[in-house]
Amino acid sequence: MSSTDGSSNGVAATSRQEPSYTSRYPNQRAIFPYIDAKKAPTELSDAFKVLPFERNVLKLLAHAEGFFPPIAQLLSTIFRVTRELPTLEWQLVVLRTAALIGAHYVFEINTPVALVNGMPNAKRLLIAFGKVDDTEFFTVRDRILLRFVQELVLNNTASDSLLEELKANFSTREIIEVIVIVGLYTIFGRVANVSRIDEDPEIPNLLESLGQLTGQKDRGE
Repeated sequence: MSSTDGSSNGVAATSRQEPSYTSRYPNQRAIFPYIDAKKAPTELSDAFKVLPFERNVLKLLAHAEGFFPPIAQLLSTIFRVTRELPTLEWQLVVLRTAALIGAHYVFEINTPVALVNGMPNAKRLLIAFGKVDDTEFFTVRDRILLRFVQELVLNNTASDSLLEELKANFSTREIIEVIVIVGLYTIFGRVANVSRIDEDPEIPNLLESLGQLTGQKDRGE
């Protein structure tokens, strides 16, 4: 009898039982089931409340039950006023990270966040196609930020010359926030890509919810 896991020792792989609080979509593409926030244990269920709507990437990430609540809390702080980086710069970082790692899902779910906070669609498309040296749509600060993201994603560090530009244009707090944001959204992108994630179902009143949830710092709230 051949091994079901492709190994040569003839031992069949053991089927792993999924938690009872998972669900699947009809014709689901994702290889893993989604955690159902309504049926999950309280600690997991509460962690989903970080956003007023559901995202499939969080329903997959919640399989890492011990990690999910603090990751959700980190996401909450990034969405809200505890972030020093202005909202549109946060979205520059997110969209550029997603484009560089090929995380189409992450790029698409953050597009409404960028647009509702005033990013021109042309600027979003330039990020998607890697045209980030454009001086019409990207300020000097934007271009420095986007180069930082690229170096972080591709090299896991930043060159000495870029660091000098960063220190001249950003606070230390903002620089460290960028590193954290790139790391967090890289996690989201890898979970989405590895899982063959499904598109999110349509979310009613999404733009209104995002308008209330983001941009408080920029509005002085």
